[in-house]
Amino acid sequence: MEIKFERAAAEDAETLIDVRNKSFYEDYIRYGMCPGYNISKEHMIDSISSTIAYKIVCNNQVIGNIGIKDNQDSNYYIGCLCVIPDYQNKGIGQKAINFVENEFPNAVVWILKTPADKERNIYFYKKMGYKIIDEFVEGSVKLVVFEKKINAI
Repeated sequence: MEIKFERAAAEDAETLIDVRNKSFYEDYIRYGMCPGYNISKEHMIDSISSTIAYKIVCNNQVIGNIGIKDNQDSNYYIGCLCVIPDYQNKGIGQKAINFVENEFPNAVVWILKTPADKERNIYFYKKMGYKIIDEFVEGSVKLVVFEKKINAI
């Protein structure tokens, strides 16, 4: 299974909305809300233009999305990492994290957040070297903030 990462453009908005809806449907049902689910085309185009957005591609099909925000201070934020359910648990998320960490070698700190009760996410990010540094409630969802320091001594 060959996985590629391609920069997303405005014309990819509808495809990425479909990918996110498939990826985040369970979260939407579970929490009654999910910031990545059922967003408008305009919002997706905004997101693509204001972040560094990649399509995750397998066999010429878009199967996921990863979005990065460069905070201009060597800190980078992973705002979205999603893979549609049929492709989960195949190492694609790990390849995505490795890809962005290699793509931005000047990063000193990587930050992301995920629901505190999503055990698979918690396990995955810890396995990738991220540590929980904070938690907070957004709406009705408790979130944890992860951080990974690169070249930390």
